[in-house]
Amino acid sequence: MSNVLIRDVPPDDLERIRSAAADQGTSLQNYLRETVHAQAAHLRRQDALAATAERLRGRPEVPAEERNVVLDAIEDAHNERADQLGNRSTP
Repeated sequence: MSNVLIRDVPPDDLERIRSAAADQGTSLQNYLRETVHAQAAHLRRQDALAATAERLRGRPEVPAEERNVVLDAIEDAHNERADQLGNRSTP
């Protein structure tokens, strides 16, 4: 793995980040590593969305009614999964 050194971090910013790490019960290093990992994942998703948009450029738009049916089905599935997770019995 690579190492990163960040210079000239404002003291107030560093203290806020240390506090956030402590609130999560983790080290500053682990907190920052997870933050960098989350940012990289976000950038990968943005790249994938841009590639998909480019691939779909010029194609006809999906009619609103069809799009809404799919979005409603996704929302229903999410709600059902949330209900299932909420009803788990604790061992």
